[in-house]
Amino acid sequence: MNHFPTFFLQLSAKFDNMQKNVFIFVVCGAKEHLDTLHFSLPYLKKKTSNEIWVLTDASRNEIPVQHDKIIDVKTPEEFDNHQASIFLKTGIYKFVPKGNKYCYLDTDIIAVNRKVDGIFDEYVAPITFAPDHCILPQFSAFAVNCGCEKRLKEDQRRFEEASLKYDRNRQITDKEILQSQKQLQDYFTALKSDKWRKYKTAFRFLFSFPIFRLNKEFSYDRRKKCWKNAKGEIILYDVKPQLIEKASGLKYNRYSQKWTNQYKENIWVYYCSHLQEAIEEKFGISISDSKFQHWNGGVFLFDDQSEAFLSAWFEKTMSIFKDKKWRTRDQGTLIATVWEFGLQNHPMLSKKWNLIADYYKPIMRWEGDRVQIDWDESYEPNFVHVYHHFGDESWEFWRELIKRANA
Repeated sequence: MNHFPTFFLQLSAKFDNMQKNVFIFVVCGAKEHLDTLHFSLPYLKKKTSNEIWVLTDASRNEIPVQHDKIIDVKTPEEFDNHQASIFLKTGIYKFVPKGNKYCYLDTDIIAVNRKVDGIFDEYVAPITFAPDHCILPQFSAFAVNCGCEKRLKEDQRRFEEASLKYDRNRQITDKEILQSQKQLQDYFTALKSDKWRKYKTAFRFLFSFPIFRLNKEFSYDRRKKCWKNAKGEIILYDVKPQLIEKASGLKYNRYSQKWTNQYKENIWVYYCSHLQEAIEEKFGISISDSKFQHWNGGVFLFDDQSEAFLSAWFEKTMSIFKDKKWRTRDQGTLIATVWEFGLQNHPMLSKKWNLIADYYKPIMRWEGDRVQIDWDESYEPNFVHVYHHFGDESWEFWRELIKRANA
């Protein structure tokens, strides 16, 4: 199979002795994925002085790739589009000219500023990735078919049904009220991390009746059991957990403020050891750190020195496609490859090069040029990875991101 179109063969020959820095996207198949590429691509074009290539299988694409530098590779016909994309991504070293330094980007990554070219200076051989937003046991249920995700999804469904029935907040649809509600929730999140302020606020609450004033913006009506904004509008009702408990069969821990199932598992966080066990069973690779901070596959730097690692990752990934115990993902096999090569303590990129935007994390917000991702952690991002709710105009974080990317 001829992996390179004539254009790239000529390009490779012309620059044989000159290493270039190249950004490269991988995409194929459904229109929605190509639309995501076409949305993200112009932002990177405006911010970089380096070339940008797109690796694809044009025969699978529902619409053409709108770009001038394309590597078109025919993928195995027995693969579905998802498998074909992973085939191209993990096999990327097979399809690009040697002698260059590459930065792979998922299509849902937005270039924020003109510092993006600095990522190539962060490369540490044999390969460099950024950390994921979760750790190994949290990712486990998404990588293997162990049943844990299905069980907890069922818990979440039961909670949602009961919550819709007994939580009046679910009836609030006004955008301004919802924005005030989110600001109040953000304040609560910050308050939890400051013990002195938390206890001081609790003391004031005990001796405030009938109205407790949290600050200039928010107050609590102790008779009506609801929070109001400065205009006097109700923005958040109290919810009686016992009603939801009775309807759902779940339990609410009033101290930790977490919902748990009959096994005392938090229904919003997945923790299991099944991926760790599957890696040892299939590949004979033992992972001694059960809380390993695994790498995120959305951004990585590679060059000719990366071939052995990438080859091992590719072969492992291909081997799980027909294994019913595994899901069609590439991160579980990436974890296995990291440990096979003894790279579990290898330097990772700063999160500013792959800041993962989480719609369900209330504290995540823009503060000037920085993004607050935890009460004591913030970054000035160069790339933002919007892995869900991409393009959601109702999300304030997304609107602010695009405003900054357009600057």
